[in-house]
Amino acid sequence: MNITRRGFMMTTVGGLTGLSLGTVALAQDGGTLRYGTVTEVTNLDPHVYGGSAWKALIGMIYSPIITYDTSGQLVPAIAASWEQPDAMTTIFTLRDDVLFHDGSKLTADDVVFSLERIRDEATGATLRSYLEAAEITKQNDTTIVVKTPTADAALLSVLGLPEAAIVSQSWVGSGVNIKAEANGTGPFTLAEYETAVRAKLKANPDYFIEGQPKLDTVEFRMITSDDARVSALRSGAVDMIDFVPWKDIDVLDRMPNLTVDSASGAFMNVWFNATRAPFDNPTLRRALAYAIDREAISRAAFFGHGEPITGAPTPPDSPWYNDDLKHAVSYDIDKARSLLEEAGHPDGLDLELVVYQGLGIYTTTAQIVQANLAEIGVNVSIRLVEWSDVVARKNGADYDAMIYGVSMKLNDPDAYSYYFGAQSPYWAAPIGYKDDTLQALLDEGRALTDMAARKDVYRQVEERLLETMPWIFINYREQAQAYSRSVSGYTHLGGALNEASAAISMPLISKT
Repeated sequence: MNITRRGFMMTTVGGLTGLSLGTVALAQDGGTLRYGTVTEVTNLDPHVYGGSAWKALIGMIYSPIITYDTSGQLVPAIAASWEQPDAMTTIFTLRDDVLFHDGSKLTADDVVFSLERIRDEATGATLRSYLEAAEITKQNDTTIVVKTPTADAALLSVLGLPEAAIVSQSWVGSGVNIKAEANGTGPFTLAEYETAVRAKLKANPDYFIEGQPKLDTVEFRMITSDDARVSALRSGAVDMIDFVPWKDIDVLDRMPNLTVDSASGAFMNVWFNATRAPFDNPTLRRALAYAIDREAISRAAFFGHGEPITGAPTPPDSPWYNDDLKHAVSYDIDKARSLLEEAGHPDGLDLELVVYQGLGIYTTTAQIVQANLAEIGVNVSIRLVEWSDVVARKNGADYDAMIYGVSMKLNDPDAYSYYFGAQSPYWAAPIGYKDDTLQALLDEGRALTDMAARKDVYRQVEERLLETMPWIFINYREQAQAYSRSVSGYTHLGGALNEASAAISMPLISKT
Protein backbone atom coordinates (compact mmCIF):
# COMPACT_ATOMS: atom_id res chain seq x y z
CA MET A 1 0.00 0.00 0.00
CA ASN A 2 1.32 3.45 -0.92
CA ILE A 3 -1.18 5.44 1.07
CA THR A 4 0.64 7.99 3.16
CA ARG A 5 -1.08 7.75 6.51
CA ARG A 6 0.55 10.74 8.07
CA GLY A 7 1.49 9.92 11.62
CA PHE A 8 2.26 12.88 13.80
CA MET A 9 4.11 13.75 16.95
CA MET A 10 3.20 16.47 19.37
CA THR A 11 5.32 19.61 19.50
CA THR A 12 4.94 22.72 21.63
CA VAL A 13 4.90 26.25 20.24
CA GLY A 14 4.52 29.10 22.67
CA GLY A 15 2.79 26.76 25.11
CA LEU A 16 0.44 25.44 22.43
CA THR A 17 0.30 21.93 21.06
CA GLY A 18 0.91 21.47 17.33
CA LEU A 19 1.55 18.75 14.79
CA SER A 20 4.95 18.05 13.31
CA LEU A 21 5.10 16.52 9.83
CA GLY A 22 7.57 16.15 7.02
CA THR A 23 7.17 17.57 3.53
CA VAL A 24 8.08 16.21 0.14
CA ALA A 25 10.51 17.58 -2.41
CA LEU A 26 9.49 20.37 -4.75
CA ALA A 27 9.27 20.13 -8.52
CA GLN A 28 9.92 22.95 -10.96
CA ASP A 29 8.08 26.21 -10.44
CA GLY A 30 5.10 27.41 -12.43
CA GLY A 31 2.11 25.77 -14.01
CA THR A 32 -1.59 25.51 -13.27
CA LEU A 33 -3.09 23.31 -10.59
CA ARG A 34 -6.69 22.25 -11.18
CA TYR A 35 -8.26 21.47 -7.81
CA GLY A 36 -11.55 19.59 -7.50
CA THR A 37 -13.42 20.36 -4.27
CA VAL A 38 -16.50 18.68 -2.81
CA THR A 39 -18.05 21.72 -1.15
CA GLU A 40 -19.19 24.83 -2.97
CA VAL A 41 -17.91 28.30 -2.14
CA THR A 42 -20.94 30.57 -1.91
CA ASN A 43 -19.50 33.41 0.18
CA LEU A 44 -16.07 35.06 0.02
CA ASP A 45 -16.30 36.92 3.33
CA PRO A 46 -13.02 35.81 4.96
CA HIS A 47 -14.43 36.07 8.47
CA VAL A 48 -17.49 33.86 8.04
CA TYR A 49 -16.64 30.17 7.71
CA GLY A 50 -18.21 28.52 4.67
CA GLY A 51 -16.86 24.97 4.43
CA SER A 52 -13.65 23.15 3.55
CA ALA A 53 -13.27 24.57 0.01
CA TRP A 54 -13.99 28.05 1.38
CA LYS A 55 -11.21 27.61 3.93
CA ALA A 56 -8.73 26.57 1.25
CA LEU A 57 -9.70 29.43 -1.04
CA ILE A 58 -9.70 32.11 1.66
CA GLY A 59 -6.39 30.84 3.02
CA MET A 60 -4.77 31.35 -0.38
CA ILE A 61 -6.15 34.85 -0.98
CA TYR A 62 -5.86 36.37 2.49
CA SER A 63 -3.20 36.34 5.21
CA PRO A 64 -3.75 36.31 8.96
CA ILE A 65 -1.44 38.17 11.29
CA ILE A 66 0.40 34.90 12.04
CA THR A 67 -0.06 31.51 10.41
CA TYR A 68 0.80 27.81 10.50
CA ASP A 69 3.56 26.17 8.50
CA THR A 70 3.63 22.65 7.06
CA SER A 71 4.95 21.25 10.34
CA GLY A 72 1.96 22.64 12.20
CA GLN A 73 3.91 25.36 13.97
CA LEU A 74 2.88 29.00 14.31
CA VAL A 75 5.12 31.26 12.24
CA PRO A 76 5.14 34.95 11.23
CA ALA A 77 2.87 36.18 8.46
CA ILE A 78 1.77 39.83 8.37
CA ALA A 79 3.43 40.15 11.75
CA ALA A 80 7.19 39.69 11.51
CA SER A 81 7.34 38.75 15.19
CA TRP A 82 5.37 38.72 18.41
CA GLU A 83 5.99 38.63 22.13
CA GLN A 84 3.88 38.00 25.22
CA PRO A 85 5.23 40.04 28.15
CA ASP A 86 2.47 38.60 30.34
CA ALA A 87 -0.37 36.08 30.03
CA MET A 88 -2.88 38.74 29.00
CA THR A 89 -0.83 40.78 26.49
CA THR A 90 0.42 39.96 23.01
CA ILE A 91 2.46 42.50 21.05
CA PHE A 92 2.77 42.07 17.28
CA THR A 93 5.42 43.82 15.21
CA LEU A 94 4.21 44.14 11.62
CA ARG A 95 6.16 43.75 8.40
CA ASP A 96 6.56 46.94 6.39
CA ASP A 97 6.45 45.33 2.94
CA VAL A 98 2.93 43.89 2.76
CA LEU A 99 0.66 45.01 -0.08
CA PHE A 100 -2.97 44.28 -0.70
CA HIS A 101 -3.84 42.91 -4.11
CA ASP A 102 -5.16 46.32 -5.19
CA GLY A 103 -1.66 47.73 -4.66
CA SER A 104 -2.33 49.61 -1.43
CA LYS A 105 0.04 49.15 1.49
CA LEU A 106 -1.13 47.28 4.57
CA THR A 107 -1.11 49.43 7.71
CA ALA A 108 -1.55 48.88 11.41
CA ASP A 109 -4.98 50.48 11.03
CA ASP A 110 -5.98 47.65 8.67
CA VAL A 111 -5.02 45.06 11.27
CA VAL A 112 -6.98 46.81 14.02
CA PHE A 113 -9.96 47.22 11.68
CA SER A 114 -9.90 43.54 10.72
CA LEU A 115 -9.80 42.26 14.28
CA GLU A 116 -12.49 44.74 15.29
CA ARG A 117 -14.59 43.54 12.34
CA ILE A 118 -14.32 40.01 13.74
CA ARG A 119 -15.43 41.31 17.15
CA ASP A 120 -18.42 43.15 15.64
CA GLU A 121 -21.57 41.11 16.17
CA ALA A 122 -23.01 42.42 12.89
CA THR A 123 -20.28 40.64 10.91
CA GLY A 124 -21.30 37.20 12.14
CA ALA A 125 -17.62 36.25 12.26
CA THR A 126 -16.87 32.66 13.15
CA LEU A 127 -14.13 33.65 15.61
CA ARG A 128 -16.03 36.47 17.33
CA SER A 129 -16.34 34.75 20.70
CA TYR A 130 -12.56 34.38 20.92
CA LEU A 131 -11.92 38.10 20.45
CA GLU A 132 -15.11 39.54 21.92
CA ALA A 133 -13.51 40.63 25.20
CA ALA A 134 -10.14 41.61 23.71
CA GLU A 135 -8.83 45.16 23.57
CA ILE A 136 -7.03 45.80 20.27
CA THR A 137 -4.91 48.93 19.92
CA LYS A 138 -2.32 50.43 17.59
CA GLN A 139 0.74 51.32 19.60
CA ASN A 140 2.47 52.85 16.58
CA ASP A 141 2.57 52.37 12.81
CA THR A 142 4.19 48.94 13.10
CA THR A 143 2.95 47.64 16.45
CA ILE A 144 -0.38 46.15 17.46
CA VAL A 145 -1.27 45.17 21.03
CA VAL A 146 -3.96 42.62 21.86
CA LYS A 147 -4.96 42.52 25.53
CA THR A 148 -7.41 40.08 27.07
CA PRO A 149 -9.09 40.53 30.47
CA THR A 150 -7.70 37.21 31.66
CA ALA A 151 -5.00 34.84 30.45
CA ASP A 152 -5.96 33.31 27.10
CA ALA A 153 -4.06 30.15 26.20
CA ALA A 154 -5.86 29.79 22.86
CA LEU A 155 -5.34 33.29 21.44
CA LEU A 156 -2.37 32.59 19.18
CA SER A 157 -3.97 29.41 17.83
CA VAL A 158 -7.04 31.44 16.90
CA LEU A 159 -5.14 34.29 15.24
CA GLY A 160 -3.30 31.80 13.03
CA LEU A 161 -6.47 30.51 11.38
CA PRO A 162 -7.57 31.61 7.87
CA GLU A 163 -10.78 32.92 9.49
CA ALA A 164 -8.64 35.60 11.18
CA ALA A 165 -7.73 37.16 7.82
CA ILE A 166 -6.58 40.77 7.61
CA VAL A 167 -8.61 42.92 5.22
CA SER A 168 -8.21 46.44 3.85
CA GLN A 169 -10.15 49.02 5.83
CA SER A 170 -10.47 51.40 2.90
CA TRP A 171 -11.50 48.63 0.50
CA VAL A 172 -14.22 47.29 2.80
CA GLY A 173 -15.35 50.83 3.54
CA SER A 174 -15.70 51.64 -0.16
CA GLY A 175 -18.87 49.59 -0.33
CA VAL A 176 -17.60 46.51 -2.16
CA ASN A 177 -19.49 43.26 -1.86
CA ILE A 178 -17.06 41.33 0.34
CA LYS A 179 -19.13 38.19 -0.20
CA ALA A 180 -18.45 38.23 -3.95
CA GLU A 181 -15.11 40.05 -4.28
CA ALA A 182 -11.73 39.66 -2.64
CA ASN A 183 -8.71 41.85 -1.85
CA GLY A 184 -6.20 40.16 0.40
CA THR A 185 -2.46 40.03 0.90
CA GLY A 186 -2.09 36.28 0.34
CA PRO A 187 0.00 34.33 -2.18
CA PHE A 188 -2.76 34.31 -4.81
CA THR A 189 -5.13 36.92 -6.19
CA LEU A 190 -8.73 36.22 -7.20
CA ALA A 191 -8.95 36.43 -11.00
CA GLU A 192 -12.40 34.88 -11.58
CA TYR A 193 -15.22 33.64 -9.39
CA GLU A 194 -18.50 31.96 -10.26
CA THR A 195 -20.53 31.30 -7.12
CA ALA A 196 -20.69 27.61 -6.18
CA VAL A 197 -19.10 26.61 -9.51
CA ARG A 198 -15.48 27.70 -9.91
CA ALA A 199 -12.75 30.16 -8.96
CA LYS A 200 -9.48 31.05 -10.62
CA LEU A 201 -6.49 32.32 -8.68
CA LYS A 202 -3.29 33.83 -10.04
CA ALA A 203 0.11 34.13 -8.37
CA ASN A 204 0.53 37.37 -6.44
CA PRO A 205 3.74 38.98 -7.80
CA ASP A 206 3.96 41.18 -4.70
CA TYR A 207 3.60 38.43 -2.11
CA PHE A 208 5.74 39.26 0.89
CA ILE A 209 7.38 35.83 1.14
CA GLU A 210 10.14 35.59 -1.44
CA GLY A 211 9.91 32.68 -3.88
CA GLN A 212 6.25 31.95 -3.19
CA PRO A 213 3.90 30.95 -4.61
CA LYS A 214 5.47 28.48 -6.98
CA LEU A 215 2.36 27.89 -9.10
CA ASP A 216 1.22 30.41 -11.69
CA THR A 217 -2.48 29.58 -11.38
CA VAL A 218 -4.87 27.57 -9.23
CA GLU A 219 -8.28 26.68 -10.60
CA PHE A 220 -10.95 25.61 -8.12
CA ARG A 221 -13.57 23.37 -9.67
CA MET A 222 -16.44 22.63 -7.32
CA ILE A 223 -17.51 19.04 -8.03
CA THR A 224 -19.97 17.86 -5.41
CA SER A 225 -20.48 14.36 -6.85
CA ASP A 226 -18.07 11.80 -5.39
CA ASP A 227 -17.92 9.75 -8.57
CA ALA A 228 -17.55 12.79 -10.82
CA ARG A 229 -14.70 14.14 -8.71
CA VAL A 230 -12.83 10.84 -8.83
CA SER A 231 -13.44 10.49 -12.56
CA ALA A 232 -12.07 13.98 -13.14
CA LEU A 233 -8.86 13.04 -11.32
CA ARG A 234 -8.46 9.69 -13.08
CA SER A 235 -9.02 11.24 -16.51
CA GLY A 236 -6.61 14.12 -15.87
CA ALA A 237 -9.33 16.78 -15.99
CA VAL A 238 -8.13 17.90 -12.55
CA ASP A 239 -4.75 17.46 -10.86
CA MET A 240 -5.92 17.15 -7.26
CA ILE A 241 -9.11 16.44 -5.33
CA ASP A 242 -10.15 16.84 -1.73
CA PHE A 243 -12.38 14.47 0.25
CA VAL A 244 -11.43 11.33 -1.62
CA PRO A 245 -14.50 9.09 -1.27
CA TRP A 246 -13.70 6.45 1.31
CA LYS A 247 -14.73 3.67 -1.06
CA ASP A 248 -12.10 4.91 -3.53
CA ILE A 249 -9.09 5.47 -1.26
CA ASP A 250 -7.59 2.02 -1.83
CA VAL A 251 -8.53 2.00 -5.53
CA LEU A 252 -6.77 5.31 -6.24
CA ASP A 253 -3.75 4.27 -4.20
CA ARG A 254 -3.14 1.36 -6.58
CA MET A 255 -2.89 3.70 -9.57
CA PRO A 256 0.78 4.37 -10.43
CA ASN A 257 0.18 7.93 -11.57
CA LEU A 258 -1.56 9.09 -8.37
CA THR A 259 -0.62 9.77 -4.76
CA VAL A 260 -3.11 9.46 -1.90
CA ASP A 261 -2.39 11.21 1.40
CA SER A 262 -4.60 10.29 4.34
CA ALA A 263 -4.67 11.69 7.87
CA SER A 264 -7.02 11.71 10.81
CA GLY A 265 -8.60 14.82 12.20
CA ALA A 266 -12.28 14.99 11.28
CA PHE A 267 -15.19 13.28 12.97
CA MET A 268 -18.85 12.66 12.16
CA ASN A 269 -21.73 13.80 14.33
CA VAL A 270 -25.47 14.16 14.67
CA TRP A 271 -26.18 17.78 15.56
CA PHE A 272 -29.39 18.60 17.36
CA ASN A 273 -31.28 21.85 17.30
CA ALA A 274 -30.85 21.64 21.04
CA THR A 275 -33.27 24.46 21.86
CA ARG A 276 -36.18 23.08 19.80
CA ALA A 277 -38.59 20.77 21.62
CA PRO A 278 -38.34 17.85 22.15
CA PHE A 279 -34.64 17.96 21.30
CA ASP A 280 -34.04 20.49 24.06
CA ASN A 281 -34.23 17.56 26.50
CA PRO A 282 -30.73 16.15 27.27
CA THR A 283 -32.23 12.83 28.37
CA LEU A 284 -33.88 12.44 24.97
CA ARG A 285 -30.63 13.27 23.19
CA ARG A 286 -28.75 10.71 25.28
CA ALA A 287 -31.38 8.10 24.45
CA LEU A 288 -30.74 8.59 20.74
CA ALA A 289 -26.96 8.46 21.31
CA TYR A 290 -27.16 4.99 22.86
CA ALA A 291 -29.23 3.72 19.92
CA ILE A 292 -26.59 4.37 17.23
CA ASP A 293 -24.35 1.53 16.06
CA ARG A 294 -21.07 3.33 15.46
CA GLU A 295 -19.25 0.15 14.41
CA ALA A 296 -21.78 -0.43 11.62
CA ILE A 297 -21.34 3.15 10.38
CA SER A 298 -17.55 2.89 10.41
CA ARG A 299 -17.66 -0.32 8.36
CA ALA A 300 -20.37 0.64 5.88
CA ALA A 301 -19.67 4.33 5.30
CA PHE A 302 -15.89 4.47 5.65
CA PHE A 303 -14.64 1.16 4.25
CA GLY A 304 -12.15 0.62 7.06
CA HIS A 305 -10.98 4.24 7.10
CA GLY A 306 -12.92 5.28 10.19
CA GLU A 307 -13.04 4.48 13.89
CA PRO A 308 -16.02 4.68 16.29
CA ILE A 309 -16.14 7.38 18.97
CA THR A 310 -17.73 6.12 22.17
CA GLY A 311 -16.52 9.00 24.30
CA ALA A 312 -15.47 12.57 23.50
CA PRO A 313 -13.81 13.44 20.14
CA THR A 314 -10.32 14.20 21.48
CA PRO A 315 -8.07 11.69 19.64
CA PRO A 316 -6.15 9.09 21.68
CA ASP A 317 -2.75 10.51 20.71
CA SER A 318 -3.56 13.95 22.09
CA PRO A 319 -2.13 15.00 25.47
CA TRP A 320 -5.67 16.11 26.35
CA TYR A 321 -7.17 12.64 25.83
CA ASN A 322 -9.08 11.09 28.76
CA ASP A 323 -8.81 7.32 28.55
CA ASP A 324 -11.45 6.70 31.21
CA LEU A 325 -14.12 8.37 29.07
CA LYS A 326 -13.50 6.31 25.94
CA HIS A 327 -16.47 3.94 26.48
CA ALA A 328 -18.86 6.47 27.99
CA VAL A 329 -21.54 6.01 25.30
CA SER A 330 -21.85 2.50 23.88
CA TYR A 331 -24.41 0.92 21.56
CA ASP A 332 -27.11 -0.17 24.05
CA ILE A 333 -30.67 -0.49 22.74
CA ASP A 334 -32.14 -1.36 26.14
CA LYS A 335 -30.60 1.73 27.73
CA ALA A 336 -31.77 3.83 24.78
CA ARG A 337 -35.37 2.65 25.27
CA SER A 338 -35.18 3.28 29.01
CA LEU A 339 -33.89 6.82 28.53
CA LEU A 340 -36.48 7.51 25.84
CA GLU A 341 -39.21 6.52 28.28
CA GLU A 342 -37.62 8.65 31.00
CA ALA A 343 -37.65 11.58 28.56
CA GLY A 344 -41.43 11.18 28.18
CA HIS A 345 -41.50 9.49 24.76
CA PRO A 346 -42.12 5.78 25.43
CA ASP A 347 -43.84 5.42 22.05
CA GLY A 348 -41.10 7.22 20.12
CA LEU A 349 -41.28 10.39 18.03
CA ASP A 350 -40.69 11.83 14.58
CA LEU A 351 -37.38 13.46 13.56
CA GLU A 352 -36.27 15.14 10.33
CA LEU A 353 -32.57 14.60 9.60
CA VAL A 354 -30.91 17.11 7.25
CA VAL A 355 -28.15 15.47 5.19
CA TYR A 356 -25.66 16.82 2.65
CA GLN A 357 -26.16 14.83 -0.55
CA GLY A 358 -22.71 15.48 -2.06
CA LEU A 359 -20.76 12.92 -0.03
CA GLY A 360 -21.65 9.24 0.15
CA ILE A 361 -20.49 9.02 3.75
CA TYR A 362 -23.26 11.40 4.77
CA THR A 363 -26.07 9.49 3.11
CA THR A 364 -24.80 6.09 4.29
CA THR A 365 -24.39 7.38 7.83
CA ALA A 366 -27.89 8.84 7.73
CA GLN A 367 -29.41 5.59 6.50
CA ILE A 368 -27.82 3.59 9.33
CA VAL A 369 -28.89 6.18 11.90
CA GLN A 370 -32.40 5.98 10.46
CA ALA A 371 -32.46 2.19 10.81
CA ASN A 372 -30.94 2.29 14.29
CA LEU A 373 -33.43 4.81 15.65
CA ALA A 374 -36.35 2.92 14.16
CA GLU A 375 -35.53 0.14 16.64
CA ILE A 376 -36.54 2.42 19.53
CA GLY A 377 -39.59 3.85 17.79
CA VAL A 378 -38.03 7.02 16.41
CA ASN A 379 -39.22 7.69 12.86
CA VAL A 380 -36.43 9.47 10.97
CA SER A 381 -37.17 11.19 7.67
CA ILE A 382 -34.02 12.02 5.71
CA ARG A 383 -33.91 15.32 3.82
CA LEU A 384 -31.10 15.41 1.26
CA VAL A 385 -29.94 18.94 0.44
CA GLU A 386 -27.15 20.83 -1.33
CA TRP A 387 -24.25 22.25 0.68
CA SER A 388 -25.55 25.82 0.49
CA ASP A 389 -28.83 24.62 2.01
CA VAL A 390 -26.98 22.79 4.79
CA VAL A 391 -25.16 26.01 5.69
CA ALA A 392 -28.34 28.10 5.47
CA ARG A 393 -30.25 25.69 7.70
CA LYS A 394 -27.40 25.52 10.20
CA ASN A 395 -27.10 29.28 10.42
CA GLY A 396 -30.86 29.77 10.46
CA ALA A 397 -31.61 27.08 13.09
CA ASP A 398 -33.88 25.40 10.55
CA TYR A 399 -33.49 21.73 11.47
CA ASP A 400 -34.38 19.08 14.03
CA ALA A 401 -31.07 17.31 13.57
CA MET A 402 -28.40 17.08 10.89
CA ILE A 403 -25.43 14.93 10.00
CA TYR A 404 -22.31 17.06 10.05
CA GLY A 405 -18.59 16.35 9.88
CA VAL A 406 -16.10 18.67 11.55
CA SER A 407 -12.61 18.76 13.03
CA MET A 408 -11.33 20.35 16.21
CA LYS A 409 -10.53 23.75 14.77
CA LEU A 410 -7.65 24.62 17.09
CA ASN A 411 -4.50 22.91 18.34
CA ASP A 412 -5.90 23.56 21.79
CA PRO A 413 -8.80 22.06 23.78
CA ASP A 414 -10.48 25.45 23.74
CA ALA A 415 -11.59 24.24 20.32
CA TYR A 416 -14.71 23.08 22.17
CA SER A 417 -15.64 26.77 22.49
CA TYR A 418 -15.64 27.01 18.69
CA TYR A 419 -18.79 24.88 18.70
CA PHE A 420 -20.33 24.84 22.17
CA GLY A 421 -19.49 28.29 23.55
CA ALA A 422 -22.71 30.29 23.85
CA GLN A 423 -21.41 33.14 21.67
CA SER A 424 -20.11 30.88 18.89
CA PRO A 425 -21.81 31.79 15.61
CA TYR A 426 -20.77 28.44 14.16
CA TRP A 427 -23.27 26.31 16.09
CA ALA A 428 -24.41 27.46 19.52
CA ALA A 429 -25.40 31.07 18.87
CA PRO A 430 -27.70 30.49 15.86
CA ILE A 431 -29.93 28.17 17.90
CA GLY A 432 -29.54 30.11 21.15
CA TYR A 433 -27.83 27.23 22.91
CA LYS A 434 -26.18 27.88 26.26
CA ASP A 435 -25.31 25.45 29.00
CA ASP A 436 -24.25 27.50 32.02
CA THR A 437 -22.17 24.71 33.56
CA LEU A 438 -20.38 24.04 30.29
CA GLN A 439 -19.83 27.75 29.62
CA ALA A 440 -18.26 28.28 33.04
CA LEU A 441 -15.85 25.42 32.41
CA LEU A 442 -14.93 26.72 28.95
CA ASP A 443 -14.24 30.18 30.38
CA GLU A 444 -12.13 28.69 33.17
CA GLY A 445 -10.09 26.50 30.83
CA ARG A 446 -9.26 29.36 28.48
CA ALA A 447 -7.97 31.49 31.35
CA LEU A 448 -5.59 28.83 32.73
CA THR A 449 -1.99 28.41 31.59
CA ASP A 450 -0.96 25.42 33.70
CA MET A 451 -1.40 22.29 31.56
CA ALA A 452 -2.34 19.96 34.41
CA ALA A 453 -5.00 22.36 35.65
CA ARG A 454 -6.33 22.87 32.14
CA LYS A 455 -6.49 19.13 31.50
CA ASP A 456 -8.66 18.68 34.59
CA VAL A 457 -11.03 21.42 33.44
CA TYR A 458 -11.34 20.06 29.90
CA ARG A 459 -12.00 16.59 31.29
CA GLN A 460 -15.00 18.17 33.04
CA VAL A 461 -15.94 19.82 29.74
CA GLU A 462 -16.04 16.42 28.06
CA GLU A 463 -18.00 14.88 30.92
CA ARG A 464 -20.57 17.65 30.60
CA LEU A 465 -20.85 17.18 26.83
CA LEU A 466 -21.41 13.44 27.26
CA GLU A 467 -23.94 14.09 30.01
CA THR A 468 -25.99 16.60 28.02
CA MET A 469 -25.23 15.32 24.47
CA PRO A 470 -25.85 18.44 22.33
CA TRP A 471 -24.19 16.40 19.58
CA ILE A 472 -23.87 12.67 19.14
CA PHE A 473 -20.23 11.92 18.35
CA ILE A 474 -20.20 9.03 15.88
CA ASN A 475 -16.75 8.27 14.52
CA TYR A 476 -13.38 9.61 13.45
CA ARG A 477 -12.81 9.56 9.74
CA GLU A 478 -9.60 9.58 7.82
CA GLN A 479 -9.46 12.50 5.43
CA ALA A 480 -7.68 11.92 2.14
CA GLN A 481 -6.44 14.10 -0.68
CA ALA A 482 -5.40 12.54 -3.98
CA TYR A 483 -3.26 14.12 -6.65
CA SER A 484 -1.27 13.45 -9.78
CA ARG A 485 2.38 12.53 -9.35
CA SER A 486 3.15 15.62 -11.42
CA VAL A 487 2.23 17.57 -8.26
CA SER A 488 4.74 17.89 -5.44
CA GLY A 489 5.24 20.01 -2.35
CA TYR A 490 1.93 19.13 -0.73
CA THR A 491 1.82 18.27 3.00
CA HIS A 492 -1.32 16.67 4.41
CA LEU A 493 -1.67 17.59 8.06
CA GLY A 494 -3.72 15.72 10.63
CA GLY A 495 -5.62 16.86 13.68
CA ALA A 496 -6.92 20.40 13.92
CA LEU A 497 -5.04 21.57 10.83
CA ASN A 498 -6.33 18.84 8.51
CA GLU A 499 -8.87 21.13 6.89
CA ALA A 500 -6.31 23.89 6.38
CA SER A 501 -3.73 21.64 4.68
CA ALA A 502 -4.45 22.89 1.15
CA ALA A 503 -4.20 26.55 2.13
CA ILE A 504 -0.99 25.98 4.09
CA SER A 505 0.70 23.95 1.34
CA MET A 506 -0.51 25.66 -1.81
CA PRO A 507 2.21 28.37 -1.93
CA LEU A 508 4.81 25.56 -1.86
CA ILE A 509 3.23 23.28 -4.45
CA SER A 510 4.81 22.88 -7.87
CA LYS A 511 3.69 20.99 -10.94
CA THR A 512 5.87 19.41 -13.57
